[in-house]
Amino acid sequence: MAWHNRLQQLMSGTGVLVVALLLARFALDFSASVAWWLAVPFWLLAAAAISASVVNLLAAVRGESARPASQKTRGLLLAAIPVAMFAASLDCSGLALSGCSRFCSFIKLVWIPLIAVGCAAHFLTRLNSLLGVLTLMSFLPLAPHCVCYNVANAWWIDRIGASPECYVWGFAVSMVSLTALSRVVRPWVSIGVSWSIIGGAAGFFIGHHYFQFPW
Repeated sequence: MAWHNRLQQLMSGTGVLVVALLLARFALDFSASVAWWLAVPFWLLAAAAISASVVNLLAAVRGESARPASQKTRGLLLAAIPVAMFAASLDCSGLALSGCSRFCSFIKLVWIPLIAVGCAAHFLTRLNSLLGVLTLMSFLPLAPHCVCYNVANAWWIDRIGASPECYVWGFAVSMVSLTALSRVVRPWVSIGVSWSIIGGAAGFFIGHHYFQFPW
């Protein structure tokens, strides 16, 4: 196995663990602050993201046989990554160009476009080494930087002064999509999970910024 494939698997495994920990913390805080009918789909979506990533990663580690991904499949998986990151930025700072901190603005205006360029490059070239680059790039938005004191961030801000949760759903989509691209076995499950997360983020953006719901 090529070194970059092993490195990709190591980074993906670390990413899946990080997703599980951050989403679990987020889900616990979210459940304590909203009605059950909002908490249940949150938990289900978190479980789906973690499960899909784990299944994809295990398939890659075991070297399970897979058919080559179609252009449509690859396009949907790759497009989900920057779209999910952008949706996460909308949830935090809406349509404003600036974020809640300088680092937030940097992620929104510079880093997400760079991730989009990386996704386009992989789509055009099919270079497997780019999957590792994209995985590494997806970690940066998790650096604690968010200072919006809300349900998602309060636990972290009280302890370390800033939260890593702002882009956790975008990172979750990155892990689902990138692990799926590493070994395309059941791509439509990963596509469904990724774009469902994006739909949920879009719904939260509208509810939060225009109707102050759920907060």
